This record gives sequence, C-alpha cells and structure tokens, in this order.
Amino acid sequence: MLPAHYAGGLSSLGPLILSALLAVPAAAQGSDWVPFDRSQFSGNATLDTEGHVQLFWEIGDEYSTYGIASQSSGYLALGFSETGAMTGADMAVGYMDDGEFVLENRWASGFVTPQLSEDQEYNVRLQGGGQEDGVTWFIFEKKNTADCLENQVTVATRAWQWFIYAFSDDNTFGQHEDENKGKRYIKLGSEETIFVNEIVEVQNTMNWTIVQPEITIPTDETTYCYTLHRVPEGDRHFMIAERPRISSDLLHHLVIYACYSPSDDLLEMLGQEPNCDYENFSNPCNGFVTEWAPGMSGRTFEDGYGKPFGSDFYEYVMFETHYSNPAGLEGLNDTASYTLLYTDEEVDNVIGSLTLGDLQVNGWFLEPGQELVAHSTVCTPECTGDWPEEGITAFSVFHHMHARGRHARVQIIRDGEEIAPLSTLRDFEYDFQFSKGLEQIQLFPGDRFITTCWYDTSDDTEPVPGGVASKDEMCFAWVDYYPLSTILACTQYDTGNETLGLCLDTSEAEPTLYETDMLTASYENFTHPGDVCLAPNGTTQNGSAQSGNDGGDDDDSAASTISFGSAVLITLLSLFVI
Repeated sequence: MLPAHYAGGLSSLGPLILSALLAVPAAAQGSDWVPFDRSQFSGNATLDTEGHVQLFWEIGDEYSTYGIASQSSGYLALGFSETGAMTGADMAVGYMDDGEFVLENRWASGFVTPQLSEDQEYNVRLQGGGQEDGVTWFIFEKKNTADCLENQVTVATRAWQWFIYAFSDDNTFGQHEDENKGKRYIKLGSEETIFVNEIVEVQNTMNWTIVQPEITIPTDETTYCYTLHRVPEGDRHFMIAERPRISSDLLHHLVIYACYSPSDDLLEMLGQEPNCDYENFSNPCNGFVTEWAPGMSGRTFEDGYGKPFGSDFYEYVMFETHYSNPAGLEGLNDTASYTLLYTDEEVDNVIGSLTLGDLQVNGWFLEPGQELVAHSTVCTPECTGDWPEEGITAFSVFHHMHARGRHARVQIIRDGEEIAPLSTLRDFEYDFQFSKGLEQIQLFPGDRFITTCWYDTSDDTEPVPGGVASKDEMCFAWVDYYPLSTILACTQYDTGNETLGLCLDTSEAEPTLYETDMLTASYENFTHPGDVCLAPNGTTQNGSAQSGNDGGDDDDSAASTISFGSAVLITLLSLFVI
C-alpha cells in the first residue's frame, strides 16, 4: 500500500473508515445540551460516535446557515471537504479569546496546519458563538458557491457533502488529540436518498460472502490475485448492501466483476487456489459489480433499489485482489473477503454500473515535472445511443486514480453542447476514496462523456506510465445508475495506428470497436461560476485553480488531452483493474 499521508491535522482517519462512526443516526443521539435555538434549522446530524458533536443546518439561496456544538471547552473546527480529507478543506474555526468568541476561516493545502484565508468577510460569517459549562458552540453562514476555488469549497447543498471536525479543551488552535476528530458524509438536500456510504443494519436479507483462500503475499511490489465464484442459486437476486473486509495493510483494492457467458476453461477456476500470476492471466470477466479502495467503508442502498445477479443476469463473479508491497515484506498471509447482503424480492429500481475512463490502462504516459497534467478519454454517442429513449438516472460516481491524482471530472456533451458536468472532484486523496453521491442526473441516448483526470507529476523526472502498479497511474470513473442497461463500458481504444470508439455490451462476447468522428467534436466551455480570489492587497484576481489544465476545454482539448503513447496490444478485457 502506498505510504499514508497522515501528518496529523483536522481529519487524519486512516484508510479503514470506522464504520461505527459513519452509521450513527442523528435521531439516536440527544441534543438537549446544545445551548442555541435548534428550531431555526431544518436538518441535523451527529458527527461522532458518542453524540458529543452535533451539526445543524438550514440551506439558503446564496448562503446557508450552520450551527455546531461540542461537549468540549476549547476550540471547535468544522471543515467542508471534497473527499473527507484535510486536503482542500474549507474550515470554520471558533474559539474564545479574552472573553470574546472568534471565528476564523481557514483552509488546508494538505495534511498540515490549516492556513488563515485571505477572505475573512464573505465566505464565512459568524452569527454567534460561546463557551460555557463544558460546551463550545457557534452559528455561522457559509457561501454556497465558492468565490475562490484555491481555498474555498462549493457546498453540495442539494446532495452529499463531506464534513470533517476537530475539537480541543485548549482555546489555542493547534494539534488535536487523535480521538477528537472525525468525518461524516451527510445528505444536505431534501431529494430522495438512493444509498449511503455507511454500514447500516438491513432487515430480511441474506448474506453471500466471497472469500479468497489464504495466500502468502508475494514480496513483489505489485500482485493481482483472482478467484472465481458462483453466485447463490436462483434466477434473480438483488444486492442491497456491500460489506468489504479489509484484512491486510497491503491491500490496494478489492473488486468484484460479473462474468457473462464464461468459457469452460474459465469455469475450471472454481474452487481452485488464487491465480496470482497476473502477468500471464487475462481476466475475461467484464462487468463491474463493486469495489473497495482505501478510504471506503460499506455501502447500503435504500429500500426499492438493488444491483442484480443470478441466472437471469450472470452466474459467476471474479474476485480480484491487488496487493502493493513496495517494501518487499516477507511472510505475511492474507485471506480477503467481501460480503454482499441481498434479497430475492423484486426491487422498484434495478441498478447498473457504467465504466468510463481509460480501460486500456497501459500505453499512455504523463509528462513529468508538471503541477497539473491531464489525461482524457471519450465515450461517444454510438454507444450511449442504445439506452432507452427515456434515458437513465445517474446517482453516484467512484473516481479512481493513484498517488499523483489531483482532480477528476466527467463532462456531458449533449447535441454538441456541454451542459453541467456529471461529476467534478477536486483535491483527490488516494487514502480517502469513496462513492460520490450526486443529485439524480438524467442521461439520455446519444450523450457523449469526456472523462478527465489531472495529476501532479512535479516530483517525477521521467514520463509516468499508465499501468496496473501502484506506482503507475490510472483514470477511471464508475457511474451507478438506474434502470439497468446492457451497456457495461463506453470509452475509446488506441490500436497504435488509430483511435477507435469502444462499447461493451452484456450481449457481446467482445467489445465493439468502431470508427467515429465524435472523439474531437466541438462543445461549449465549462467554467465554474465565480472563482475570483482575494489578493493579499485586498483586490480581486482570477483564481488560478481554473487556469491552464484545470479550466474549461476548448474545441480541440478533448483530443489534445488524450495522451496515449504507443499502444500495448493486450487483451482489453483483462484490464478492468483499479
């Protein structure tokens, strides 16, 4: 596993999320001790496992109001984060100073002491605060849309938002105790919730646990192991919760793939020892079911939603484990497993997963020595045209890169014009990966998608390859949606001589490759609203976060950022790996 980034700070939870912390329902925790008027807020949540930190909110048009209280007698900090990490977090820090309550707006460039923001007037505004009888509290307004993306966060007021918090019994802002911090992914809006990134008890379900038999982890830096498993007997089952078991610090990821029309040779893997000879094994299973990567916990769907499996869909799955052992540690054993909770009752909405990004994995390179360098792939209308006329509804995206990853985005191009992006993720942190909850977004036949990842290669002196190893890079976006479609993946493929469109359908044994002129079709620029940063002299300036590679794309940028090198001609279906 890559080295942890934990140098202390506001939210340095390790890659194994404390599921108990995430699963605490607000209603189960009392808030009578909170000293301010709670009736002014329409939403509330408990942030910690003990109920000692309470958050309240009221969403407004330009500004929203938040109230936070902790059973502590020192500073109290609440951060708005893209990923649940400190990196890029926009923070409100309150404390007492000579009998006066002070609120500071701070931001964190990484896992370091948060810096004071230049703007102490517009982004965050104190409404009231105090400290007495062992309770610290404050109420403040925060601007919904960031003016300066360099050190502020646009809040997902209609969808899911990561909050991080810390508190102390010392009013001097500084390093907190390990137990006095945490994070919580909270739905702020009132739209229907489809899933939660939490371990939640679910009644009337059955368990199916996929187990990789024990292995001795190789001393090689990178190892992929594969085991084939048959799903429980029956025509139609619906997965409604995921429970990964993180059994080794060397695990880089776990993935479950659906196997459509498996060959007789593949079926011979049933009941066999894990095949860890990944360099000589091509995984033919191409349906993305679910995954775990550092930072992720379990996931639970709401009533009426489920992912299908069974003989009507697929009867076998491939369980992939990736071990990263850069130190060459010896004698370590592991038995990885993944539990799915399922029901045989029909669900109202059957969920599918669409793979976007660079399925080719190898054959492209990133320019070294750059603070931001982009890599893009395009999904063209020839593939999405097979969706139902009424379209599909996307509700989550899992963005995946490796250690150099900084930002990610999936753009929607419809009828030659760019509309609001499907998903944008700033300040990616490898150890804080998660399924990003979206507002429910309608996608229609003929939509085109541009998936872009940005990387920081400033510490590299040689081109950085795309590849399966942790030291290489990847660019994926897995989109969960409903109702279920037969389309599994949509992207492009470089043959070495030309770039073709690629569409993968459950009804086809191989992906369809086709010539298309839609890889470079024009589209409107996308720019974030505002993004004007306050300069040290008090004047305003354009935020550099939107300059260069991180700004909107021009007519040719979709093609110019597709930075494939000479293609490695290998079986495509063996490369559905993260």
